Amino acid sequence: MKFCNFLLRVDGIREAARDDFEAVIEKGLRTYRPVRQKYLYSIEMEIVEERFFWMSCDYDDAKRFRDFVINRETGERQPNPRSKEQIEPKQQFFACYDCATHMLYLNDMTRRPFLEKYLSDTLQKEFKINNVYASVDEFCDRVKTIRGFQYTQVDNLFSRNSDLFMQIGNMWGQDLPSKIQLKMTYGDIPVHGGGRQIIDIFRHHKEEFDNVIIIGCDDEGVEQTFDFSSLLKHLEIHPVKDENEQFTPDEVKELLLKELR
Repeated sequence: MKFCNFLLRVDGIREAARDDFEAVIEKGLRTYRPVRQKYLYSIEMEIVEERFFWMSCDYDDAKRFRDFVINRETGERQPNPRSKEQIEPKQQFFACYDCATHMLYLNDMTRRPFLEKYLSDTLQKEFKINNVYASVDEFCDRVKTIRGFQYTQVDNLFSRNSDLFMQIGNMWGQDLPSKIQLKMTYGDIPVHGGGRQIIDIFRHHKEEFDNVIIIGCDDEGVEQTFDFSSLLKHLEIHPVKDENEQFTPDEVKELLLKELR
């Protein structure tokens, strides 16, 4: 079983935090079916070691139903012993968010829309799952325009002479701040028509900044982000299926957390 890492942003301005997931556990439905979608999810959640948000889902199609089953021993058709209102969740999905590294790990990328909607509906905030790219070049190949940047400028040897730091300090008549968090939004600069040059400026002055995030937009108008502090990571674990061809959630959880620790 392979887990891939992703970025998880809240309202487009910050990383998800443990407080968010504690609220999700308190308010979230344990049986959930997104509006106008066919899958019904049975959800288990917990916070582990005050660091990891763990979610385990059993799910399946809530619409598809046949009024008969086939006896595998005799090959004959028999009436379906379950009703149309009873769902047999044969599929599984697992998610884990590391509150220390601010990374989300999913074993099935196709469940991203479900998780985004579940978290957003539960807390009435916009949760967005973004790809992690291995390099700036890969990111620029995937996006069409650069929409903006989000970063933290830190007060250190490299930024001490920055005009921005001096202006903020003089504005309020106070000592220079230790950090300045900024979000800049542009009118969709073509990535190969000026956007890449701006990215390179951040790369050449990376000692002055923390948590630099590039916000781009692909050909379909979907926002994509690149985090300079993130690296593409695939974690592979080897849980054993039971006699019903299902994974034991506790085993999956322990194997994954062992890797993340």
